[in-house]
Amino acid sequence: MPKVEILQQKGHNFLWIDGLLCMWDIPTEISEQKQVASESYGEVLVAGYGLGMVQKYLTENLKVKSVLTIEKLEEVANLAKKTYGKIYGDVEINDFYNYNSERKFDCVIGDIWKDITPWDLGDYKKFKNKAKKLVKENGKILAWGQKFFEYLLKNECIGKKNETI
Repeated sequence: MPKVEILQQKGHNFLWIDGLLCMWDIPTEISEQKQVASESYGEVLVAGYGLGMVQKYLTENLKVKSVLTIEKLEEVANLAKKTYGKIYGDVEINDFYNYNSERKFDCVIGDIWKDITPWDLGDYKKFKNKAKKLVKENGKILAWGQKFFEYLLKNECIGKKNETI
């Protein structure tokens, strides 16, 4: 059973899973989550509950009809509910990569990698490939650190192109 903790320091919450810092609610993170939520619409699927910030902002967005989160660890959802008094949207306990649905979503949001570094690009690519199977044809895939990862992907392709020339 994983050890899941939400620890508070200087008025902010930090989500730890088995000794790994996974999420925090510092101002830059709040800003990022609000931005992602503001770009969302319709039926939204979220990979990972975390502290529930993006879900909270999604439920406040009038363009969003529904929010379904796929959370791998029941302990994360239970602790978030205990800490904040509620869960935002619907939560299904499952591994995002094992989640299958005929239902397609207007937006798929991801924040299930350790950090925004070049070493996490593989995790972003894995998420994006799975999200493509769950998003509607003209839907959006949104993610934490997406602009950075897309920059890396673009340059990865440029680098490969240049190597073959």
